[in-house]
Amino acid sequence: MASGAVVNLTEGKVSNHVLRMLGPFSIAVIALISTGIVDTIYLGNLIDVSRPNLGRFALAALGVAFPITFVGNSVNIGLGAGTMSAISRALGQGDYQKAKRHGAAAIMFGLLIMTCLISFLYLLMPLLLGLTNESNEVLKMAKDYLVISLPGLAIVSVAMMSNNILRAGGEALLPSSIMITGAVINIILDPFLIFGWGPFPRLEVQGAALATVVGNVIAALFGLYVILYHRKAVTFVNMTKGSIVRAWSIIGRVAIPAAGTNAIVPVSAWIAVLIISNTLTTADLAAFTVASRAELISVGLLYALSACVGAITGQNGGAGYTVRVRSAFIFCYWICILWSTFMAVILAFFAVDIASIFSNDPEVVSKTISYFYIVPITIFAYGFVFISAAGFNALGRPIYGLVYTIIRSLILYILFIYIGVHLDGLRGAFFGMALANIISGLTAASWSLLKAPMTAKKS
Repeated sequence: MASGAVVNLTEGKVSNHVLRMLGPFSIAVIALISTGIVDTIYLGNLIDVSRPNLGRFALAALGVAFPITFVGNSVNIGLGAGTMSAISRALGQGDYQKAKRHGAAAIMFGLLIMTCLISFLYLLMPLLLGLTNESNEVLKMAKDYLVISLPGLAIVSVAMMSNNILRAGGEALLPSSIMITGAVINIILDPFLIFGWGPFPRLEVQGAALATVVGNVIAALFGLYVILYHRKAVTFVNMTKGSIVRAWSIIGRVAIPAAGTNAIVPVSAWIAVLIISNTLTTADLAAFTVASRAELISVGLLYALSACVGAITGQNGGAGYTVRVRSAFIFCYWICILWSTFMAVILAFFAVDIASIFSNDPEVVSKTISYFYIVPITIFAYGFVFISAAGFNALGRPIYGLVYTIIRSLILYILFIYIGVHLDGLRGAFFGMALANIISGLTAASWSLLKAPMTAKKS
């Protein structure tokens, strides 16, 4: 990466750097999560007089399929974290040529890992779908969605690596524009492919998956153009087998644990789907799907914040500025608290309206509403978990994020949802989610600030 394209995050106020990047990253993340929200709204409002409860079944199918595709997307995010960690630390040490080599190796590494993962998920798909207690129609919809969306995960990898290569240099607008481009294409295509507008066939859940894949293809091509020609941020020249393996080793030390850490979240979501599917009704699963998408509204800015903190902790940790690293964590935690409080009020006030937008099924709407009064106020603590994980990933210390995520998602989230479902149905599951957020978030923040080292490992 040319030195002129790198923003020095080791100078100036840490809060200013966070806020400068947060705006563009928030727009990008909101655009990205909007695709899932829009998909859910369209599918939840499908109507066919010959197929009663079509919208309910489509939502349930999306609830079954989403954790499986989310595994791939989570691994991509983890690979991106490894990429940003290696490159930002190299930049913090002033080695721009090493940063370029890391970027090129990261793209190849991402494609290799995702090809293996996609193949594995395809083989596992019949078993996973068979574990649910849903009807054949719901399972067929879920399979139709997965057959199209799973191969697209490899394309997402290219866009994700391009994004993180640029973010490692402290850039905000260009990496954000990559994700925004793909999201806008996806949202535009959705109604044409789902409902069959104009000359397009009515593809329903398949249309939602196809629109996502096309959007990701455009984003990946744009990302490659930016990093190869516009910023010249990567170089494949003079790369040898040995240099690639060395780069993969450096990237993989963070990327593999981070990918595993991120994959824990969809795995826990899948187990929650199984608990609800095998204990409650299809309407409950549809409502849980709506609640999961509604959650994206409140966590969008916090996801963007985690993208900011990684670049800052990586560069400052690489330069040895531990006080600035700590300041970045503290400032981001305060933003989590303020944003969560604001969104909790908004979501509670408009709970009925928001639930009604997602579904035309009165039973699904009524079952969803309690979520808005229980979970959003605890989102700040969930933000503590992935802010902490992202910050330590960039420092080359992924074990902290792994432990925090295991505590939150594999232990507390599953345990409390299981208990809650058996005590109070779907509302009990929502109380379980809230309790898991609070305990894990406070644990992550306190341990990070009081016990964890703020130094970076050498890239």
